[in-house]
Amino acid sequence: MKVYIVCPYTKSGGPRSLHQLGNKLIDRNLDVYMYYGYRGKKIDAKNVLYLDSKAKIASKIEDKSENIIIVPEMDTVWLNNYKNIRKVIWWLSLHFYLNNNIWWRANFWTRFLHQPVFFKYMRYAKAKIKEPHINNVNPDDLPKIDYHLYNCEYVRRYLVKHGVQSSDMSYLCGPIDIDVNDGVKISDKENLIIYNPAKASKYILTKILTYMKKNYPKYKFKPLQGMEHKEVLKNLNKAKVYLDLGYFPGPERMPREAAVNYCNIITSNIGAAANKVDVPIPEKFKFSLKKENVPIICKLIVDMCENYTDYTHYYNKYREKTISQINNFDSDIDTFKNVICSVESRRGKNETV
Repeated sequence: MKVYIVCPYTKSGGPRSLHQLGNKLIDRNLDVYMYYGYRGKKIDAKNVLYLDSKAKIASKIEDKSENIIIVPEMDTVWLNNYKNIRKVIWWLSLHFYLNNNIWWRANFWTRFLHQPVFFKYMRYAKAKIKEPHINNVNPDDLPKIDYHLYNCEYVRRYLVKHGVQSSDMSYLCGPIDIDVNDGVKISDKENLIIYNPAKASKYILTKILTYMKKNYPKYKFKPLQGMEHKEVLKNLNKAKVYLDLGYFPGPERMPREAAVNYCNIITSNIGAAANKVDVPIPEKFKFSLKKENVPIICKLIVDMCENYTDYTHYYNKYREKTISQINNFDSDIDTFKNVICSVESRRGKNETV
């Protein structure tokens, strides 16, 4: 039996999780290969993406019933290329799966970027003309896939809504790369606000930075971009506040890293951040991305800095959840391995997928 993990050749949270999975399956004596590709096109790579990866690189995928293919949710087109192999989707987010639908994408980005409605039709028309059709797995066909791994409640609810049975899925969340035993010195914390610009609403973020500069100029803001991971952790270790006004396509690594580094956290209420399971912080620290909330967010930032220790206990559940993801990663993979490698194969499910 061979296990193929399809992965784009770019370093980000999703590919990191896919390589972590590969390593863990190899530790369980499975023959694992990374197959680099994106949107149905193979990528010729001579070296594995991450130096600590134990997997070999596959040049092709053998379509045999004893083999397994694992794909991320954003690139399910690969599953349509094979008939016999057992098929698994690891849902590292929901947003990037939905984003394959250009009408959904046009609607979402128009609202997220606070653009007039006619931009939705412009975006849709432009994508329709320029983008080739990618035959990803349709929502109605999700129950036909052999198995699903979901990494957050946000995804689980979507799968249930589309008919996937609980026996055909299990929880698996890629843990953050951090030693939780290092500890954080509260005395080292500064009036520093760290923010993640990668998925943030630039409209609201710009208004917050402008408002803070005008009304609270002594506070320092720093974007987490263009940094090595060690530098990111160093800044999180110093910061009192972590600001993430993004769209939370999944559980997201950076806010989890902020939690275990004892940052006080403010987020949007979009995507996975909308529920109490995936981002277990008080609702009063989650905001709709509206300009009328800018002064409220800014006053909260200041109070979180000036009265830092009054807030840290609000994030105990988030820290505990993040640590449990690290501690339980092995047992969650054992659950997956025992199911997908079992003698009983549900061959009848995916014959039309």
